[in-house]
Amino acid sequence: MKTLPLSKLDVTDHLVTPLEFDDIERDSPALSLMTDFRQHRPHAVSATTPALWVARLMTTEDVDSKLVVDHRRDFIGLLTQGRLSEQSLLVAQATLGIDRDSLTAADLMVPRAGMPALDYHDLAKATVADLVATLQEAGEPYCLVRDNEHQQIRGLISLRELSERLHQQLSLKPKSSVLKVLSHALN
Repeated sequence: MKTLPLSKLDVTDHLVTPLEFDDIERDSPALSLMTDFRQHRPHAVSATTPALWVARLMTTEDVDSKLVVDHRRDFIGLLTQGRLSEQSLLVAQATLGIDRDSLTAADLMVPRAGMPALDYHDLAKATVADLVATLQEAGEPYCLVRDNEHQQIRGLISLRELSERLHQQLSLKPKSSVLKVLSHALN
């Protein structure tokens, strides 16, 4: 065993972020854009955490989502910045009949059952372009990555992060709503 040399930081040294690099392109491996929970601890909050506190935390940490876990630390949903918007808070208050300070992460999250998932092995064979096309066609800004072989939730993909890493604005195809489908059927 050997000892490595230590040094002091220079005043010009700065923290880097993935956004400073142009290392991701459309033909890059799709796995390069997955937040892999084998390598990075998931950003998670308890289901009972006050929603307004989570909103502040997400802003401070510069993340656009938090996994929501129950008292056993089991994944139960995803809380996104969109779900913490003023409009969503007002709707939740009216629907649940509680004041905004009482709203919790569980009140505003996308439930686990409502989350789309990709298989890890399919993602391992895909490119970034394949991943972008999949999310855009599905109209989904987030997607879980599931390792079917080990029955594990292996990671998370965010369209916002894809946009940032590709240095281009990516948009989603609007989801079909029941009203839209009914309106087309009646005409």
